[in-house]
Amino acid sequence: MNTRKLSTHVLETSSGKAAPNVKVTVYRLDEIQEWRAIRPSQTNSDGRCQLLDQGEFPMGIYKLTFHVGPYFAAKNMTTLYPAIDIIVDCNESQNYHIPLLLSPYGYTTYRGT
Repeated sequence: MNTRKLSTHVLETSSGKAAPNVKVTVYRLDEIQEWRAIRPSQTNSDGRCQLLDQGEFPMGIYKLTFHVGPYFAAKNMTTLYPAIDIIVDCNESQNYHIPLLLSPYGYTTYRGT
């Protein structure tokens, strides 16, 4: 049984708060090395988002596109990054949690638990 899940959490480091309503699009690299969109999602009020549930998350390489331009525009802030792509190799039988720490002019990510 496949129990793997893919999730994220977006935190705005400049305010120290969660980033709600950030659109996140998940892509999977296919057999001919092209990105195929799987689905768009959106962070909740706590900045969290379940991207792929068990049964819909086969092993492979995935791209998470965080559409942060509209998030900052809604706060009347400018940003250097209208969108942020994070590419992850998800080839182990386990959950993948990929947080994004965000500010208008920088970001970082890591593998969470």
